[in-house]
Amino acid sequence: MKKEFWLKLSLTTAFLLVASNLPVQAFPDYLKLYAKDPQARADLKSKCSVCHINPQGGGERNEFGRAFQAAGLTITPALRSRFAQLFPGVTTQAAPAVSFVTDSDHEAIVEVGGRRYLIDTRTKSVREMASPINAPVPAENSVADASTPKPEPTPKANIYVAGDLRLVNLPSAAPIAAGTLWTEFTHRFPFGKPSNVEGLFGLDSEALPSFGIIYGLTDRLHVGAYRSPGDLGRPIQLFAGARLLGEELGDPFSAQARVGIEGRDNLQRNFATSFELTIARSFTRHAQLYVVPTITLGDRAFNIDVSTNTQGRTAYALGIGGAFRVRPTLNLLAEANYRLNREARYSEVGAGIRRPVIGFGIQKESVSRRHVFSLTFSNGPGTTMSQRSQTRGLYFADDGLRGLTIGFNLARRFFK
Repeated sequence: MKKEFWLKLSLTTAFLLVASNLPVQAFPDYLKLYAKDPQARADLKSKCSVCHINPQGGGERNEFGRAFQAAGLTITPALRSRFAQLFPGVTTQAAPAVSFVTDSDHEAIVEVGGRRYLIDTRTKSVREMASPINAPVPAENSVADASTPKPEPTPKANIYVAGDLRLVNLPSAAPIAAGTLWTEFTHRFPFGKPSNVEGLFGLDSEALPSFGIIYGLTDRLHVGAYRSPGDLGRPIQLFAGARLLGEELGDPFSAQARVGIEGRDNLQRNFATSFELTIARSFTRHAQLYVVPTITLGDRAFNIDVSTNTQGRTAYALGIGGAFRVRPTLNLLAEANYRLNREARYSEVGAGIRRPVIGFGIQKESVSRRHVFSLTFSNGPGTTMSQRSQTRGLYFADDGLRGLTIGFNLARRFFK
């Protein structure tokens, strides 16, 4: 009995000694999957250490081995990307970070390679923003290399984007893209009273509707035409404008110059030429202020007899205004426009122009910003370049704050 026991023990010990010296290759078929992968490392194609902690194979798996098992014992693109050190043929690139400009439906900021780019779908443009992300900050007293070229102006994202080409009456200096056609309607009810509830707050009174079109020849140049009704002398105004500066291009403010020729009685007589400059400056994306000086040569009161020629005067007017965004598509408007020289206030016509033309409004933009409606209140019925600084005092009416009457503006952008 003892001999049989010792014989079995000796055979078992010998087997274990031999087995311990044999190379162990756990699941060689799985290693073949790695070896056949075209992106696998050549020096690891025969190594069990790809999946196992023990270089000889078998036993506990390493991180890749566990992930390989969790993936159903198949090599997936996600595995190659996650364990790039085992698959040097894989090139990985992090997805760019994308953020959207607040209160804008057409701008997004994309971060790629440490740089920021502003994408504008309205103008179909991509521009690099001010400075790269995590860019080194130069020392406070460092001197720039004179040979280093100055960077080009970079666009600003934190600016107010006007939805309409005018506030109440003043121009807004909003950019007019090449190929864009704008139409605008202005209605004024200068003989009604907003306090007249029975008369629908003055809307039952006589209306003075005007209509105009503006077309962008280039991103800098535009032309337009505008016509007002008989109680304002039936003027037709032809004008051309140029965008000199633009905040959206990185300039400190926007500037637009415009010249217009206006003729009464459908462009037959009593001609006037106006020159205006609009300067607009944003204060964050929620507000923008405007200064608009205008000079008119051959100016005349809007209620003269249009059947005869009348001697014109030179008028100097200064307009100031502001637009304030209270909701993403809702703005509050305010402006004042005053004639600086006394002879252009026509004290002999009606009660004369005694006060500035004051205007207030609430403006609603569509989500696409192609359509804009403004409900306005103003003490001036005129909307052309020469007439917008003339008050209803020329009608013998009150041109103070109590003389504010209702009106509205409609604008529509086509093609872009």
